[in-house]
Amino acid sequence: MARDYAARRDRIIETVVARYLETAEPVSSADVCERCGLGLSPATIRALMKELETDGYLVQPHTSAGRMPTVKAYHYYVRHLMPSAAVDAADLASVQRLVQDAIRELDADLFLAHVARALSQVTDLIGVVISPSFEEGVFDRLEIVNLGGTRYIIIVSLKSGMVKTINITVDRVIARRKVEETARLLTERLSGLTVAEIRCTINARLEGAGVGDPLLLDVITTRSAVIFGFPEDRGVHVAGLSRLLAHPDFASVDSSLKLADIFERKGEIAEALRNTAPPEDVGICIGAGVPWGMRPPLSLVSASYSSGSTAGSVAVIGPARVHYPRLSAIVRYAAAAATRFFSS
Repeated sequence: MARDYAARRDRIIETVVARYLETAEPVSSADVCERCGLGLSPATIRALMKELETDGYLVQPHTSAGRMPTVKAYHYYVRHLMPSAAVDAADLASVQRLVQDAIRELDADLFLAHVARALSQVTDLIGVVISPSFEEGVFDRLEIVNLGGTRYIIIVSLKSGMVKTINITVDRVIARRKVEETARLLTERLSGLTVAEIRCTINARLEGAGVGDPLLLDVITTRSAVIFGFPEDRGVHVAGLSRLLAHPDFASVDSSLKLADIFERKGEIAEALRNTAPPEDVGICIGAGVPWGMRPPLSLVSASYSSGSTAGSVAVIGPARVHYPRLSAIVRYAAAAATRFFSS
């Protein structure tokens, strides 16, 4: 008997959530009675909905209105009732079209920025992509290019495809042969190390080097914290604030200002994703589970992708009232596409 009662309650929660996600309007007991398929009387449905309201799963905006799901109901729906969904063909085509040019460029930062924009355009929410950790990235090569006179650009490439560039100025013009010799030396001595290891050991690894230009080597070792450093927000690609602000959930000026503030704090967005994106499949946080905790509540649907031994994250940020099965499928697909990009 208790099992039957729990099944009824689950079916009502599922029906209310699905209907509210579809219409954004409070759901009446008559609507639930018609759609839930339980074969119960309207009076029984009303009584069960009243109990769910008492238990914190539903809320009634005013006396004559139907009920709306609470954050508690969304959490329960996501954990126990949400159906799985494949990526819709139209969504798939849109994402592929939006990122295909970036894939051809073979530029990791450009590709990830395009994925963030694609997520936003397809979902009408904020799209977020976090680059693989630069700290844990494995060094591939270093190049030094003369920009004219005593100005040079240093290009640090990781095996994951991530690239960092920094401009330097030295006291004299260095012969091209010596510049190339210095780059080869650094590539050979630092090969296979993580960026974090390089910063800690670069002086010892270059000690006694009999080749390369001493001035260039001195500049690079002196500025190694900058050259082999990676600002927290550099690898955070965020797109679509205007799309999210267009949602009626955030019509108030106060909500808009809070969202704009969140959008600017890319380091906090990166930290939130690292704490919530699961290593496998899709993670969903709603309301208090979302690090910024605001009213109306936000949702964060995220997934991790792999890049060799490191990982990054993709996500969408939206209101609590979003179609979680569809978003889960889209985010899962985007994460798989990022993994394929870095493994190709």
